[in-house]
Amino acid sequence: MKQAIRMLLRTLSGRPKTSAESDVYIVSYPKSGRTWLRALIGKYLSLKYEIPEDLILSTESITTKSGLPKVSFTHAGTEMGSDSVGPPKDLSRVRHKRSYNHVILLGRDVKDILVSSYFQATKRSFLFTGTISEFIATRRFGVLRILEFYDIWLRTRHLTDSFLFIRYEQLHQNPQATLARVLNFIGENDIDDNTLEQSVEYCAFDKLRKLEAQGRFKESSLRTRNPEDPESYKTRRGEIGGYTEFLSEADQRFIDEAIKAQKFDFDKLG
Repeated sequence: MKQAIRMLLRTLSGRPKTSAESDVYIVSYPKSGRTWLRALIGKYLSLKYEIPEDLILSTESITTKSGLPKVSFTHAGTEMGSDSVGPPKDLSRVRHKRSYNHVILLGRDVKDILVSSYFQATKRSFLFTGTISEFIATRRFGVLRILEFYDIWLRTRHLTDSFLFIRYEQLHQNPQATLARVLNFIGENDIDDNTLEQSVEYCAFDKLRKLEAQGRFKESSLRTRNPEDPESYKTRRGEIGGYTEFLSEADQRFIDEAIKAQKFDFDKLG
């Protein structure tokens, strides 16, 4: 992993942005809550700038139509369908192609990510057939892959011109304030509190889940796989700490030991 990071540092320093790239990237490991954040940003901009609601999940389009810098969401090489057993090689390639000058990094509790990823892999993308205990220990999907992802961003954040770290848990605890921070970062400086409130209310998790059940999301990746199975929804639960229902005490100890061994701490990201 150290070699991959050194390669990143050599290849990315001073690299200019191309016209095809976005101005701001919102980066997250899969299953960290980005669909909710996309909806919040999109709904706010659609309300304030009177843009059709069917664009609220089309972030690049709705930000440019709002007169803001072009914003994109990305998993930066850690997409679940990747054949790589770990992110450094994929992330190195993707970051070499893109200039991550302005970055919002969205984080989430590692255990909650793993549980949500397990259901994604077994009930939506059908990439895994084993138990959750086996899943969390794999190199392709498990805890080490997540920790490597965050470690690379910790070690390379200085390559960005501006960097904001937010957590999924903050969106739950104080959605209006967290959304305002994100909007400010992407250039929306005149924040309207009433529009913030309306956006948060519209994007309440149960409402997004209802929209998914009704087939209102155009993207195939956001459509319900099995309406009769609540664990197959893209907007599955949206809980904080829901992992306790699915991870055994032994599973949780395994994850905690990996986190301790890697000396992982979200506070280091800001």
